[in-house]
Amino acid sequence: MQTRTPDQILAEIATARHQLERGSDALYEAELAAERAEDAAQLAFDKVLMTADGSIPEKQAQARSASVTERDEGFVARATYNRVRAKIRALEAALMSLQAELKWAREAGA
Repeated sequence: MQTRTPDQILAEIATARHQLERGSDALYEAELAAERAEDAAQLAFDKVLMTADGSIPEKQAQARSASVTERDEGFVARATYNRVRAKIRALEAALMSLQAELKWAREAGA
């Protein structure tokens, strides 16, 4: 592994910070999309449930079957939100690591 200079580490820190700034907007958009998709899935389920015929279990089965697309979209949107959150956590950890490496490089006189 090649030793990096403090300037190289500072450049990586700047890149990580820029990505984190964009990440907060992406997190907001992903969370909003997930909430909307889950609400749409619940609405689709409820609409079919209210108009379905049969016993309660039959109505629920019809509603689940009819709302499968919307529920899948909700699952995908929630997975996207979770992925954005995980990426932000990874960036935060990388930033802390880079800051520690920068401190070590400066103390070592690199």
